[in-house]
Amino acid sequence: MSAGTLVALTLVYFAVSVVSVMTGGGTLVQVPALIAFGMAPREAVATNMFAVTWMTASATVRFARAGEVGGRFTWTLVVLTALTSALGAELAVLMPERLVKGVVAGSMLVMIVFILANPRFGEAARLPPSRLRLAVGLVAVTLLGVYGGLFSGGYTTLLTFTCVVALGMPLMRTVGTTKLVNLASSAVASAVFVRAGLVDYRVAVPASLASFVGGWAGAQLALARGERFVRGLFVVTVLAMALKLLVDLFR
Repeated sequence: MSAGTLVALTLVYFAVSVVSVMTGGGTLVQVPALIAFGMAPREAVATNMFAVTWMTASATVRFARAGEVGGRFTWTLVVLTALTSALGAELAVLMPERLVKGVVAGSMLVMIVFILANPRFGEAARLPPSRLRLAVGLVAVTLLGVYGGLFSGGYTTLLTFTCVVALGMPLMRTVGTTKLVNLASSAVASAVFVRAGLVDYRVAVPASLASFVGGWAGAQLALARGERFVRGLFVVTVLAMALKLLVDLFR
């Protein structure tokens, strides 16, 4: 891979990381970019997962310093995600690619409808979840953990929505806390991919550095601009991801 290609990919990783810290979905841009520049799909997924680990690490630290990480269910989410992400990474392929894209795109369209019907989505903490909502939320987190370890395209976005709707967490706290959860997911999956020899360190190292800086910058931007800005960006990103997945599905 040429020096010019590495520079281009590094810039992509920085820019995407700034936004995806707040909304998720960066993998849907980054993995196709790696493949477009000649990397094999499995290596692209593994290399991207390695870089995402560093983005989530820096963002987690920045949100934690602002007191926006933690809550009643945090460590339950972290443990569930770590275990199921390892399973997802080991499986390598959970479902046919078209089915995965269809399910994720459909889920995101449902999210759009729900958020538009609830303009104050995630504005403040809700009452503690009922047992049914809590059970549904934990099952969803478990399934998302497998998907997060497998590929992770849209994983953080779906996890954010689940935490707000099912677990009653406010949006800004959810954005911060899901960085810690995603750190567990990406670190465990990266360990599996490193052991399998799938990470291309020529790309992974500069991409990780760019992701680390972009993660910090994105967290800082979210804290500076506030919840309304994050909510608007979240809606726009979810819609864009849903449309991209549907285009890919029917192309």
